[in-house]
Amino acid sequence: MTRRRSGEPPATATHDGPGSISQQRGEGMSEIILEEEEVDVLREIANIGSGHAAASMEKWLERDMLLDVPQAFLVPVEEVAEHIGDPLQTVICVYSRVSGEITGHLLYTLALEDAKVLLDILLDPEDRKWGFSPDNLSAIAETGNILFNAYLTAVSRISGLELYPGTPACAADMLEAVVNTVLLEICEGSEHTLVLETQFRGEGLSSVGYVLFLAENEALKRLVQRAEGE
Repeated sequence: MTRRRSGEPPATATHDGPGSISQQRGEGMSEIILEEEEVDVLREIANIGSGHAAASMEKWLERDMLLDVPQAFLVPVEEVAEHIGDPLQTVICVYSRVSGEITGHLLYTLALEDAKVLLDILLDPEDRKWGFSPDNLSAIAETGNILFNAYLTAVSRISGLELYPGTPACAADMLEAVVNTVLLEICEGSEHTLVLETQFRGEGLSSVGYVLFLAENEALKRLVQRAEGE
């Protein structure tokens, strides 16, 4: 599984058990203090989104699929790579633009080992050919697409905002490069990233990845305000 290089992330919404999420702060990282209402928003997005995604995955694969969201947290953009893995490691990433009443960007990142395990979960034994083949990337891209639709459905349900994912693109790159090119360059108006740790379990295996949602600060404020009924 993907390992973090430094402690738990700051101000996280973390599952302590089924349906339980609490705030935490990490050491050596910038602190983002969340109001209780904002933690509730993260909790609902994580719970509703994971439920939708698991149901869609089971329909696609025609077998049982478990999906957990152990953690949901806000991270400063410049610290994302350090929170979700080694910045120098190669990752498989799925990217999509978000359109609708607010605009933003979605990323699904997997360390290579977790990507390989995910393919073992998704594919039949005769189709498990590791490598950056079009078929393998297509399966991971479809997984990202399902996750994006599920979490945006959750955001829409909670906030009342209509949001839509674009066509997903899948590639392999260094995590730090993904952060620099996608999170920083095309999201100049974003200071923080919503990160949802995503764990698929099936066939006796477990694969951990991260879904990142970025939008301009004003858009994120609008989302939270709508979710809180303001």
